[in-house]
Amino acid sequence: MATDSEPGKNNPPKTHAVLTSKTKGRLKEVAGKCEYCDAKKSPDQLEVYQLSPIARPEYRKENDPVSSVIVLCKDHLAQVLKGDLSKSSIKSKIAGRSDKKKKELRSVLQKQDRTCGGAGITRIRDPARFNVFPKGQSENRR
Repeated sequence: MATDSEPGKNNPPKTHAVLTSKTKGRLKEVAGKCEYCDAKKSPDQLEVYQLSPIARPEYRKENDPVSSVIVLCKDHLAQVLKGDLSKSSIKSKIAGRSDKKKKELRSVLQKQDRTCGGAGITRIRDPARFNVFPKGQSENRR
């Protein structure tokens, strides 16, 4: 039986970008509040909710990944996950964002795009410099 990791199998390309914890933290800082109830909260009391997966830039049909991400407090996130808050009410909150807020959120997601796709990487890091190898092994490899 063939698995996804077997060489020679026609695997589809990875089309979705993954939001890292660093990117989520930046989104929380930019929002600074629950976008549903407008209550100001600290970033540790907020969560990033994705209505739909964000496509990587080369597979994006729409140019605005901001339309599928919202920052919610933990109470509203729990309500969304239970189904008490509808996706249409969340979408209406996203549509009501100011242009300034959209621009700030978009800049965070675009920075994430550059690092996720590897386009922003100019050089490969030397493993010996970061002590990846056990002592003595890095000298032997040179």
